[in-house]
Amino acid sequence: MPVKAYKSVWFRIAAPATAYFVTAKIGLTLALVGHSVTLFWPPSGLALATLLLFGLRLWPGVLLGALLTNFSAGLPIVSAIGISMGSTVEAWLGAYLLLRLVRFDIDLASMRDVFRLFWWGGILTPLISAVNGSFWLYWSGSLVSWEGYKQTALSWLMGDALGVIIFTPAMIALFRPITFEWTASLRKMLLGLFAILFLMCALIFFDLGKNLLGYQPKSFILGPLVVWTALVFNLRVVSTVLQVIFYCALIGTFNGMGVYSQDSFADAVDLWLYITLISAVGLTILSFNEQRRRVQNNLEKSERNLKRAQQIVKMGSWQFDPSKNKLTLSEEAYAILGLSKHQTVKFETLRDCVHPDDRKAADEIWQAALHGTACDFVHRIDVEGQIKWVRENAQMEPAIAGKSPVLLGICRDITKDKQIEEDLRLAARVFEGSGEGILITDTELRILSVNKAFTQVTGYTLEEVRGKKPHIMASGKHDRKFYQDMWDSINSTGFWQGEILDKDKYGRIYPKLASISAIKGEEGTVTHYMSIFADISARKEAEKHIENLAYYDVLTGLPNRTLLHDRLGQLLAASHRDNQEFALLFLDLDRFKYVNDSMGHGVGDELLKAVALRLQGDIREGDTVSRIGGDEFIVLLRDTDADSAARVADKMLKALEITFDIGDLQIATHASIGISIFPDNGNEADTLIKHADAAMYRVKEEGRNNFQFFTPEMNFHANQLFSMEKDLRLALERNEFLLYFQPQLSLKSGKLCGAEALIRWQHPKNGFVSPADFIAVAEETGQILPIGEWVLRSACSQLAAWRQQGLPLFTMSVNLSIRQLRQPNLGQLVASILAENGLQPADLELEITEGIMMEAPAAMTILSQLHELGVNLSIDDFGTGYSSMSYLKKLPVNKLKIDQSFVRDIISDENDASIVRSIIGLGHQFNLQVIAEGVETLEQLDFLHLGSCDEIQGYYFSRPLPALEFVQFIKSNPALV
Repeated sequence: MPVKAYKSVWFRIAAPATAYFVTAKIGLTLALVGHSVTLFWPPSGLALATLLLFGLRLWPGVLLGALLTNFSAGLPIVSAIGISMGSTVEAWLGAYLLLRLVRFDIDLASMRDVFRLFWWGGILTPLISAVNGSFWLYWSGSLVSWEGYKQTALSWLMGDALGVIIFTPAMIALFRPITFEWTASLRKMLLGLFAILFLMCALIFFDLGKNLLGYQPKSFILGPLVVWTALVFNLRVVSTVLQVIFYCALIGTFNGMGVYSQDSFADAVDLWLYITLISAVGLTILSFNEQRRRVQNNLEKSERNLKRAQQIVKMGSWQFDPSKNKLTLSEEAYAILGLSKHQTVKFETLRDCVHPDDRKAADEIWQAALHGTACDFVHRIDVEGQIKWVRENAQMEPAIAGKSPVLLGICRDITKDKQIEEDLRLAARVFEGSGEGILITDTELRILSVNKAFTQVTGYTLEEVRGKKPHIMASGKHDRKFYQDMWDSINSTGFWQGEILDKDKYGRIYPKLASISAIKGEEGTVTHYMSIFADISARKEAEKHIENLAYYDVLTGLPNRTLLHDRLGQLLAASHRDNQEFALLFLDLDRFKYVNDSMGHGVGDELLKAVALRLQGDIREGDTVSRIGGDEFIVLLRDTDADSAARVADKMLKALEITFDIGDLQIATHASIGISIFPDNGNEADTLIKHADAAMYRVKEEGRNNFQFFTPEMNFHANQLFSMEKDLRLALERNEFLLYFQPQLSLKSGKLCGAEALIRWQHPKNGFVSPADFIAVAEETGQILPIGEWVLRSACSQLAAWRQQGLPLFTMSVNLSIRQLRQPNLGQLVASILAENGLQPADLELEITEGIMMEAPAAMTILSQLHELGVNLSIDDFGTGYSSMSYLKKLPVNKLKIDQSFVRDIISDENDASIVRSIIGLGHQFNLQVIAEGVETLEQLDFLHLGSCDEIQGYYFSRPLPALEFVQFIKSNPALV
């Protein structure tokens, strides 16, 4: 047992033992029998109060105090022990009987408790001690004789009884908490009380009364003071007053200063009777007053509790006496109905509080209640413009003991209940009407409720899932860690949100965006879990579609330019890190525009799809084929050197040579491929693409259907092309273009029959630039349109100027590009230019290439418009391209021009001679004029003349000449006119 506990045990023994011993010594100073018996024994009250207040376990302290007292009185050991045991039994039995048997209220709150204290503690148990103690005094043989035994026992009983009556209430008042409201007036009254008390005690119990008044006042005059004290103050004050009276009377009596004599036993008994009586009166009246006060407090407390309860539950009460038309309202009823406590309230007042729309129904219900029918109804009231909902209950209380019957009612403000009810209805509508699925479970994850959207998404009804756990919808696509992380988040934050794959009733696995929340009760503990989710299958498909649109070519499904750059960036990073090579192939289909334009864009699109499939079949998994626009493709070959890239490029070219079956058509195509190698040809994405593009254009220039690796020279050539494109845009503004004119001779008449206008570019830095160098660039960039218009306008203007100078009549020939033929307003433009210069349509001849035969019907329509206008049309370079009798038959042309590549070797090459003779014969068969270009020798001229060719042009006759030299040429050869 700890040291502290020993101290506590010893203290519980020592404290009551010491108090018992001290008070016993005081009491024995007034002993009547030897040193053992007195009519005033404080230890009996002290011992009983100690056990009542602190428990029966303190009896050893009482026993020890009694032993010390009796041993110190000089009693024999056996007698001392016997007497001490009797005193201890008296205290223990008294406390036990009061606390356990009769349910004694230690606060002396009722007269019954005062009576119990006097009877059980002051008479019955002291009687045991008195009989026992007197016996031991008699047994000792020297203190009490048998004749004096009864008087000794009576004195002992009276002493113990008075000790209990005086000191037990005093101890209880000292150690028990007493609730008493002290006011300033009460404190003043208390001071006055003790002043009067001490004065009266001095007058009664000492010689002060006789000396001052001439007579001794009677002690009974203290009775009214004690009664008044008991009515006004509490137990603590009353017990103090009684002790003051007791000590004053005791001192005055036994010091010979009062009316009593120390040697008079009768006087002692009178004092004992006086103190006992006045104490009994004071304590009895106090207990009665305390009981009344408690009842009053309880009533007030009940009223306060009722009032508070009414305030909490928003419930008021009212009572209506029909005989007096008197309506009584509780405080809360006033508040609910919005009435003032100071106004006169009648039943009509209660009726007027009801909302006008509900008043008729309320009247009917109240009338039924007045006739004995209990009513329970809900109505509205209007309180200063605010509408409240009130629930009324009323019932007629029958007449009792001559009282008239009354109507009792309660009213409760249910406005919040109505709002909650409406909120619940709204929540239910939201729950059921939500477009997102909602699932609610208990803490064991058993499903309690689901909404309609849940059923629509999962296929499960509430009856099918109630009581089951959500894992019935698990798809099996997530591992244990996924769910562990989910619940870690829910347990730590009360919330989780994310995407999850679930399975519906029919086995479909679908993605959903879900949030799971832990719902907590008022005490902060989790009571439910709620999951809100939405099927995002459509959104996923839309995202996939958007991703395809953003990163994949719509036509072929190949990665587009954006995704290509992303993959190229990743490949560059990986190759830098791993120090590896890779190849970039830039592939462009040869003459794809002829297929697209002649056979339609639908056929062209199908061809591109077929090409994409073949290209994908020629690469490894992990490599990339992308379409960056038109007929251009880029292929990325990871971990590939130059030799491997060459093999792949050759494989692709051979694959594309195989005929494609597009519908009912069989189409063959070729490609030009440029190759750049990382890091030799660049270490950036744009550089590698640019270099592969330059290599591809070199393939185009050298005949197509091949592949080449990039070299620095190609970059120089590409830069030249780029520079040329930029200069072309400024050439027209700076008047850098010139026209040269090459004469055309009629072999039949030997006269000048026409002139062909040829463009020349006088570059400010590079000098004359060959048309072979810049025309192709102008075609590709679209600059050919403004340049072509300038040539047409300048040639017609020059012809008109020559006409004004008197030169002989001849036709001006101007070349048209296919891009110009695609202009819907070309016919109007030509007619406008002719009109501006005063020329006739027959004065102009427009030369078109054989490629027009592959053009779309729109170009044919333009040619027809020009033919109807009267403009001469000529097919340039006939025999080098898509020569076709069926197309020739359809074209509205007037002349065929034999390409100089056939004319150059007609003397030495029989094939070229045969081709030329065939073209002349074909043209004449279709009633077309035939002109041969590139005539440079007399032998060529004779061959063409003998072959019946109609016209010639070439260096043998004249080189292309500037305008002034052309005029001088005509004037110096009058035979031509």
